[in-house]
Amino acid sequence: MAEEIKKNSKKVRDAGIDLIRVVACLLVVGTHVDVMGTGDGTKLFIRLLFADGVALFFILSGFFFFRKGFTESLKRALLNIVFPGIAVMLITYQFSPFIRGEKTIIYCFTHLNFDTCGFLTDLFSWGGSIRESMAAHLWYIFTYLQLVLAYPLLKPLYTDNTQSIDSGKKDRFRKYRWFIIGFIFINQILMDLNMTGLISFSPVQISPFMLYTAPAMLLMTGAEINRMRNIFNRPEMEKSRKRIRIVSLAILIVAFVFRFFLQQQVFILNNTQDFYLYWNCAFATVQSTSFVIFVLSFDYDKNKLVNFIARAGKYTFWIYLLHYGIYYTIFFRKGPDWSFGIIDLRNGYDTPAKEILHILIRIPTVFLLSLLASYIIAVSKKYIKRR
Repeated sequence: MAEEIKKNSKKVRDAGIDLIRVVACLLVVGTHVDVMGTGDGTKLFIRLLFADGVALFFILSGFFFFRKGFTESLKRALLNIVFPGIAVMLITYQFSPFIRGEKTIIYCFTHLNFDTCGFLTDLFSWGGSIRESMAAHLWYIFTYLQLVLAYPLLKPLYTDNTQSIDSGKKDRFRKYRWFIIGFIFINQILMDLNMTGLISFSPVQISPFMLYTAPAMLLMTGAEINRMRNIFNRPEMEKSRKRIRIVSLAILIVAFVFRFFLQQQVFILNNTQDFYLYWNCAFATVQSTSFVIFVLSFDYDKNKLVNFIARAGKYTFWIYLLHYGIYYTIFFRKGPDWSFGIIDLRNGYDTPAKEILHILIRIPTVFLLSLLASYIIAVSKKYIKRR
């Protein structure tokens, strides 16, 4: 009986959400291992295909962001995200000579390999100036911390009126939330048009208030999806879920096609323009939202394959922290075009088959090695707690 109670008290993970986490993590890894293409069109297609991992992570964070109070949210963010991120940042700075193959690991253990004042300057820039390229991806943890610090401003919008019986009056801030999301989204469109050079507001500069940024909007979007999901998960809503599935997939495809051709137009209008429509653009918001809704419209309770893949979802944050160092360790030892000798690169990436192999070799290799390292860290933490 005690074992049954203990089993039931365990936190049940959502296979759909964990599946999205794994996909998002693969997209982030794919972006960072320098996926490329055989030509301009192929290169652009692949880069845009892997562009929105961070947007997915922010949306998923919104599913859980408003469940706790500010004190608990800040504490959890510091202990589970910020402090581990800073630790990895410190280790990356210290062991960068070993990762680059310049010094031995023993040397890195016995010598200080970075300027302390410089490191502290980078740290307190809140991700705005991380001079060590192998730690550049850690801007994410500081952005997330800023969102947590803005929590008291956003939390009241997700506080129901418990005294009201009417469901419409109970969620009294819905219209305000959607106004904020819409306002930020419109601002996002204007920023995209300005940054891509399709329209110019010069000399006027659009500088939105810190709260009105893509990450804050994506958090709120995730919270809204989670609220609507509780309604559509009811058995009587099965037909509605099927329609939602079709509509979300259609929007995802159409948005990607428009994004692809718009990006091509950007390059035509301005050959020196190096701005890609990445995760913080309006198209990414639409695509990521559609993808999340599409994936969560399915029931994965009896899907063994999805449940098996989704088990890696609880390790994705540590994979995110570690994968850059693991990738560069291979990069500096095997060369920029490392493929373990599987791809004939005498003519470069001159065929689609080579590009597919390039992706199938690099992304799984870095992901699985990072997953293994993350698993070891998780097991070690459990062992230390038991001691």
